[in-house]
Formats: sequence, structure tokens, C-alpha cells
Amino acid sequence: MSDIGSIFSTTDLILMALVACAPGFVVGAALGAWKNPGHRLSSAAIFGFAGLALAFAGWWIYLTQIK
Repeated sequence: MSDIGSIFSTTDLILMALVACAPGFVVGAALGAWKNPGHRLSSAAIFGFAGLALAFAGWWIYLTQIK
């Protein structure tokens, strides 16, 4: 049985997930700004959060199913 809950608090686990998914946000924001030059800021935000969600889903699948 894992005692990860006793080592890290909920805030620590959330911050670790955000740090692990940050490259997805950066890549998504860059692609969004490049793809839609007329609306760079809004596209970067939308694509950035989409990239963050995809990175989170990828980590979730990797850690729960593959590993």
C-alpha cells in the first residue's frame, strides 16, 4: 500500500501535476498563436489550455494504465 498521501499534501500533488503538464500548455499556446494570426492571444489561451488538458490526460493514462 502506498503512503503517498502521508508524504505529500493535496496542494503538493496538484502543483506536481501542473508542473508535469506545463510543457503541454506551452506547446499548445505556441501552436494556437501560430495557427490563428488574427487572434493570437485568444487562440494561444484556448490551445494552451487544450494542450494542458491533453498533457494531463496523457500523464493520467500513463500512470494508471501503462506503468
